[in-house]
Amino acid sequence: MIIAGIGKIVEGINSVNSAIDSDRAEKIFILVSDKIISNRLELLIEKAKSKGLIVEKIRKKEEWIFNSRHSVVAVCIPKTTYDEKTLHQIKPSNIVVLDHIQDTNNFGAITRTASAFDFNIVCLPKKRSVNITERTFGIAAGGLENINIVFYNSIFSLIKKLKSLEYWTVGMEMNTNDDLSKVDLNNQKVAIFIGSEENGLSKEIQNKLDLIIKINTNNTVESLNASVAAAIAMNHFFKKSS
Repeated sequence: MIIAGIGKIVEGINSVNSAIDSDRAEKIFILVSDKIISNRLELLIEKAKSKGLIVEKIRKKEEWIFNSRHSVVAVCIPKTTYDEKTLHQIKPSNIVVLDHIQDTNNFGAITRTASAFDFNIVCLPKKRSVNITERTFGIAAGGLENINIVFYNSIFSLIKKLKSLEYWTVGMEMNTNDDLSKVDLNNQKVAIFIGSEENGLSKEIQNKLDLIIKINTNNTVESLNASVAAAIAMNHFFKKSS
């Protein structure tokens, strides 16, 4: 089924710009106080007004009801999300599957990179995973507007679903012999699996996937950050399909 949406509040100039472009934005709030409005912000205001959106300027910091991290906020129509049973209804795309990623910064970075490299579906579990908040949209800097979010109950049911849709399921792990740089799937659809920051992918999950691959490094560090590993892998498959 299609489930409740996300992103009612979107913070930051990049994210708000993307929300306007995707026609989700309903109203724009800008904290101006004593600051000079930048050219980028002027262009955002012009774009919003050209689409008939109300732009409200708040001139006193004490009247700003949103987070102080940003001075530009959009109130939006919630973004639709999906579950694994309706995955087939989304336009086919390479996929990133996150297994209990907990860090908001990691998740935001992964979704921004996914958008850049045409991995336009990101799957994450309904439980024991990062919460998608306005801060997440801010970190993604507009990337989440181009991503379809799929929540799953069981990663094993999701793997089965992906295989039925003819995806190659590829797990990222350091302790394996197969090197990412040598993998070429001949432009077939790919679902990359990224494990949790603390534990990676369990052996049980790895045994269900088509491939387990590593990123070759000089071995001076034990492992790469989850968002960095995801970015390198997505870039690899993006270049192979270009």
